[in-house]
Amino acid sequence: MSSNLYRPILAPLPLLLWKTPPGLELILGQEGVAHEVIRDAHPYAFRRGRFVLFDGRTSSRAEIRSLTTREQVAIDVDAFRRAEPADPFEALVDQGSSGAIWKYKQWRLRERVARRPKAAIRRALVAAIREGVESGGGAWMRLSPFPYPYRSAFNLRVDLDEPVPEDYHRFALSRNLLADCTTHFVSTQAYEQHPVVMADLLRQDTQSHGHFHYVYRDPVANLRNLERADRILRDRGFEPAAFAGPHGRWNPGLDDAMESLGYAYSSDFQIGYDDLPFFPWKGARFSQVLQVPIHPVCEGLFLEDGATDGRIVAEYLCRVVEAKVAAGEPAFVYGHPERRLGRMPEVIIGLNRVLQGHSLVWRTTLTEMARWWRWRASRRYVVLPREGGRLEIQLEDWDDEYPLAMEIHRGAFSCTIPIRGTRTVVRPEDLAYERREEPGGGLLRPPYPDHRQRGLRETVRRAIDWETVTPLDELSSATLSDRVKKGLRWWKLRRTGTG
Repeated sequence: MSSNLYRPILAPLPLLLWKTPPGLELILGQEGVAHEVIRDAHPYAFRRGRFVLFDGRTSSRAEIRSLTTREQVAIDVDAFRRAEPADPFEALVDQGSSGAIWKYKQWRLRERVARRPKAAIRRALVAAIREGVESGGGAWMRLSPFPYPYRSAFNLRVDLDEPVPEDYHRFALSRNLLADCTTHFVSTQAYEQHPVVMADLLRQDTQSHGHFHYVYRDPVANLRNLERADRILRDRGFEPAAFAGPHGRWNPGLDDAMESLGYAYSSDFQIGYDDLPFFPWKGARFSQVLQVPIHPVCEGLFLEDGATDGRIVAEYLCRVVEAKVAAGEPAFVYGHPERRLGRMPEVIIGLNRVLQGHSLVWRTTLTEMARWWRWRASRRYVVLPREGGRLEIQLEDWDDEYPLAMEIHRGAFSCTIPIRGTRTVVRPEDLAYERREEPGGGLLRPPYPDHRQRGLRETVRRAIDWETVTPLDELSSATLSDRVKKGLRWWKLRRTGTG
């Protein structure tokens, strides 16, 4: 009897993770579900939560029984792999990219993106974990992905790649409708000699797109490119906190360069797209640079497929935003002013019209979104059972920099409540729930693979990291592929006059 009196209260949350793959920690962080990674194989380390998630590939049931009590529920995440053609946890931390095609009416919109549909994988795994928790008598809660009372967030990201100031100024006229929720990534090579454009960008949320519009395989070249852009921007009064890779490219060496500059976030759809923000896994640790994914289909893909009517682009992007808002996900779309959005004012007008119909959509810059997300990721909370079917939500290190909310889920329904202090008591039975539209339908379905065969020319270009934006005298000669590339650039310069 006395042992029962001093038995610790087992909290439904946080979930306890024991020797689980990093992909699990990644998606629980995205979801805002309280969790702790247990590193010490001692029974007392397991008393903070009722639900213990372990990987049957690295831990046996006997080991888990020796570390837990009868009141705890052990969930083997290896079960979520068994019906899948590929390991979903490996897919979540995959760094590769591949060609993909979005279908829209008669258009085929081709882009190179992350080769795994990570958002869909996250949703499927979270649903499976949630089922295990709820079947074990637990509750499922998460921190809302947006400040209270917002249900979604919108941003227009624009990449300034080419020096066409006339188109930029045309774009800026319509951008005034969305100035509070537009983020610019500027290539300094394109615009450092255009002071009027740079002065206008200084009044906006403006970040780095690198100096030369290229992402290199060589980490040293990436660092040199980012440092040059950073120096130019700071000399002109900017305070860059982020970088977006041209063409959505990402690699670990590029991430290292961003970390060395102290950047807070990036936005690269070849590592993740149409998803909640996340910190990429780099093989031994998580990156310090937050990824803020966007929808990777821009107006340029329509132009490449022969569409020239801006109304088609506007219609498509507006439908994407509507679908994401309905699903309670970030509605982040992007485009380019030069030769495109600067000549398609209907796109900005259409997006603004969509936002006017949704009062609970947070109009935000990517910089503010990253700041919020990092603050949200630092919140630590525990959920404790109380008498009468009540649950007590306790937050550590409370501060009110942002209005915080908790989502409580029951079946296909959810309820959002504000959190205004360190202690909030709720009785889930008394709350009003609503059905949310399931994400992943319609335009949010993953694209299908682009199976076009890569020709010899394209294979060689990839092998030598071929590009023509870097001046010849700045090209490296450190490796054989570097020397081949430099030799071909010299040959092209002598033959055509362009390097």
